[in-house]
Amino acid sequence: MEKNASKIINAAVLGKDFETVFVNGNVYVIYPPTIHKIAGAGYYLCDLKEAVTVMDMLRSLKDVEMASCALSWLIQGDENLCEELSAGTFDEVVEALATGLSMVSAENFYKLSVLAKNVATLTAKERS
Repeated sequence: MEKNASKIINAAVLGKDFETVFVNGNVYVIYPPTIHKIAGAGYYLCDLKEAVTVMDMLRSLKDVEMASCALSWLIQGDENLCEELSAGTFDEVVEALATGLSMVSAENFYKLSVLAKNVATLTAKERS
C-alpha cells in the first residue's frame, strides 16, 4: 500500500497520472481533476439520478450535450469542447466521463453529487 501511494504521488509530480479517452474518433487526455474542473463538471451533472453504480448515474443524464459539457470541464476546465464532444455517441461520452470521474474517488464523487443536490434544493426553496 505504501509503495502504491508513493508511486501515485511521484506520477502526479511528473505529470504521468492521466487517462486517455476516445470520443468520435478523437483522442483526449484527462489529468486528475482540480476542484475547479470538478465544480465545472458538477454544474452539468446536478441532474443525476440515484443509482447503484457511477455509470448508471451518468447514463441517467440521457442528454449527450450535458454529458459533453461535463466532460469538457474534466478535459480542459471549460465548455470549449462541448460542441466537439457532442458529435460523439452518448455511450462514448458517458464512458469518457466515467473514466475522468474515476480519477476522483467513488466516495468523494458520491459526496459531491449529494452536496450538489443539497445546494440545488437549498437555492430552489423559497424563503418565508
